[in-house]
Amino acid sequence: MIDSHCHIGLNQADVTGLLMRAQLAGVTGMLSVACSVREYPALLKLVESYPTIDGAFGIHPEYAATVPSDDDFCRMMSAHPNLVAIGECGLDYHYMAEEKNIQIQAFERQIALASRLKKPLIIHTREADSDTIAILRAAHKDGLLNAGGVIHCFTGSQELADSALDMGFYISASGVITFKMSDNVRQVISTVPLDRLLIETDSPYMAPVPYRGKINEPAYIVKTAEKLAELKGVPVQEVERITTENYRHLFKGDKT
Repeated sequence: MIDSHCHIGLNQADVTGLLMRAQLAGVTGMLSVACSVREYPALLKLVESYPTIDGAFGIHPEYAATVPSDDDFCRMMSAHPNLVAIGECGLDYHYMAEEKNIQIQAFERQIALASRLKKPLIIHTREADSDTIAILRAAHKDGLLNAGGVIHCFTGSQELADSALDMGFYISASGVITFKMSDNVRQVISTVPLDRLLIETDSPYMAPVPYRGKINEPAYIVKTAEKLAELKGVPVQEVERITTENYRHLFKGDKT
């Protein structure tokens, strides 16, 4: 089983202990994400130090004004072969709606860079479904989504899920699907084919039930896998197998 999106090192000082607990829980790999230039050096050190950790680098909407130059971005992404994706990038109108234009420009630039580098995209979208769909559809029409991608920590609408799937994207289920008040998210996730789903913790945030209120970590992904198995009506082992295959297909180029 692979945790397809986490933030190792944020509020987690004991990386060795975290990895040991993950291994005991059956987690064989994880994708750690840096959301700003400031976080990039620690990410690079992680992927250089731990072969079970892949890395992704992108500029989160919160830092949309700080996207590096195209040359610098490409140089940073080329620093290690286990830097496998661009993101998380996208739109977040929950706290930062007044910065829409800056966010859109940063998002479109990173889509173009992902196409140039042939790296999949990790999309963050919050209260911005319509603009996210429109931007991705335009990019798809222009052939810029050639490496695919994933809507991470999915909390959006059925329209967003259907549009993403139509463009070849994956949908990632997080611990949100275990939350009491997340019936709408569970309903949408239940409609997504299992061969288009990933699972993630988004740790150290949003720990699943029964760990709510604790610092999240990759070992807790087991609870998300169990809930996803319940939603899809399949054994949890099937969820673990297929989501691992999906991860390898998207991020590692494994077409088998």
